[in-house]
Amino acid sequence: MVRTLFTVFLLLAGFRYGYSQKGLYIPPQEWPVKISDGWFTSKTITYGPYNTSSRKNGISDAASISFIKDPQNPFNFVMTGQDESIRIQELRALHIAFSGRSLPSFLDNMPSTAPYTYVQINGTKNDPLKRWELILKEVTYLELNDNKPAGILRSDKDEIRITAHNNFGTKNSYENICYEFHYRRKDIAAVIPGEKPRVWMSADIPAELQPVIAAAIGALLLR
Repeated sequence: MVRTLFTVFLLLAGFRYGYSQKGLYIPPQEWPVKISDGWFTSKTITYGPYNTSSRKNGISDAASISFIKDPQNPFNFVMTGQDESIRIQELRALHIAFSGRSLPSFLDNMPSTAPYTYVQINGTKNDPLKRWELILKEVTYLELNDNKPAGILRSDKDEIRITAHNNFGTKNSYENICYEFHYRRKDIAAVIPGEKPRVWMSADIPAELQPVIAAAIGALLLR
């Protein structure tokens, strides 16, 4: 009887915590992450072939986000690697700031005072004029339990949906929030920010999207 109960426990534990061994979450697709944050140096992060610079307070291109009248905690940084050098701007703003923009329903149905993370990503070396924006809402632990939609990464032509879950933590908690990136119904990347960050990048991701996803991941790691 004890052995049977122990077996059931292992199966249930494996169902939740074995998540890292399924689909996207396999060792060959996990990138090493290193945080450099010394006494006399600013925080930078290396993940896979990419590196972030340290954060600089303020917005580097105010005209590009002029629709946001009262940006909160703005900063910018540069991501380099793979011959890329991409400027990224990040801030917090209330939902009402996006009232004049088209949003998917899970973002648009939020209260006007709901806080959003907004990230603007400059173009890549192969498409320098194409800007991307990331809009991310706060998620509840009930939404995390079911990997519900949390945000969107988009350009004028492409759209990548973002969900968030707690499958690497405890159910009904905000422990180890993991953001998943979905493109054409495929899980193409994921990141767990925080003190012990982890990053996964699908081997099947389109080459032109990898630096864009990497830039968005950098923003989540540094926020």
